[in-house]
Amino acid sequence: MIDKWKMRLRNELVSNIIWSFLAKVIAMVFYFIADIFYARFLGIDMYAEWVFFFSVANMAFHIGWFGINISSKVHITNSSNKDHCLGAALGVRIFISSIILLTIYLAAPFLAGKIGYPHPYPNLKNLLFVMGLMVFFNSFTEFFKHFYIGTQKLKRLCAITFIEYSAYCIFSVSFLYLNDNPTSIAFGYCVAGVIILICNILTISQNYNGHSILQGIIDLQLQKKILKYAIPLVLTSIGSLVLMEMDTFMLGLFGTKQQVSTYSIAKQLVSKATNVNMAIWTGTVASLAMITKENFYEKKNKFKKVSLFNNAVSIFICLSFALFGGIAIKVIYGKDYIDASNVLYLLIPYYFLSCMASLYANFLDFMGYAKMRALWYISVIVINLTLNYLLIPKYGAVGASIATIVSILPYWGYCVYAVRNIFQNKTALFPIE
Repeated sequence: MIDKWKMRLRNELVSNIIWSFLAKVIAMVFYFIADIFYARFLGIDMYAEWVFFFSVANMAFHIGWFGINISSKVHITNSSNKDHCLGAALGVRIFISSIILLTIYLAAPFLAGKIGYPHPYPNLKNLLFVMGLMVFFNSFTEFFKHFYIGTQKLKRLCAITFIEYSAYCIFSVSFLYLNDNPTSIAFGYCVAGVIILICNILTISQNYNGHSILQGIIDLQLQKKILKYAIPLVLTSIGSLVLMEMDTFMLGLFGTKQQVSTYSIAKQLVSKATNVNMAIWTGTVASLAMITKENFYEKKNKFKKVSLFNNAVSIFICLSFALFGGIAIKVIYGKDYIDASNVLYLLIPYYFLSCMASLYANFLDFMGYAKMRALWYISVIVINLTLNYLLIPKYGAVGASIATIVSILPYWGYCVYAVRNIFQNKTALFPIE
């Protein structure tokens, strides 16, 4: 009986990894197809404007999530009534997303003039208005993806990821073809967002109890719990956006359009490569959340295997970047963007540290360490902002790369230490009999 249970657990683990990996591959392929079209259609100057705007949009995405998606995933995973919990989480998501949308519309005219409108970015004001809808729809897209992860419905995650990134690619490139302007890409994202939301609503309505979901939407007590757990995760989201986008944003303010374009290509290659690693822990970490005396050693060994596999994949990708990254950039993006290869080589250490830290951080969230992890993420914010401010004006993209690498080191160290401490404590609590 035990052997059958172990076999089923192993098969479920493999299946989850495969579906999660497929979802990440789909996302990467469509993302880079679209990005290559953007770079070649727009040219360096207008591509730089899109990249600069999208760094602002990505920061807005993270703020718009407000920690709700991760908090919802954790509560739904540990809930005995997942439909009811989904309803409560959805109620919080609707409320926060609406507030963020209104805030963006009110702030857009003021913000545009402060960060580059009308010079050097003439389309920025219009882009920021469109960004409000992009953030609104993105918050729901990410919410449902976290829901599928928390309920271990990785096939649905894969399907919605395909719809999401194919829609982004098709509509943004089509609109760009009709009107050679960065604003066209943003409108394409909005149309795609509507389609993705409709698909998610249909999926939920067909597979879950509508009455129970509606009961959850009016459950204020559960909503307060979800929101309370989400609040410290806002710091994590802010830290993530600083680490991911503040360098591109500050390059847009203090550097040249050439630096913005080339740095963005390298950074996106590194960032999207983490999708491969995310496929490993997305399909496994949720299954490690409930640790008991009976399953502790099995789950401990499973986590070690996942961690080793994650590191091995990271090393392989690092070597691939080092050997073939420069050639790939020249062939795919064109010789105008060849300087991106130098930035790519500098960002290889960041990629490795980020992949390890992200796996450990996901595990810590499920173990109830979100608050402490968020506090450590403050160091990422402070160090990254300080080094970007000091290094970018003098060293440009090279300075941004150095700031990105150095800022993640303390957080990476904490994640590694905290996970090891958890397993050591539980080993003492559950000794081998």
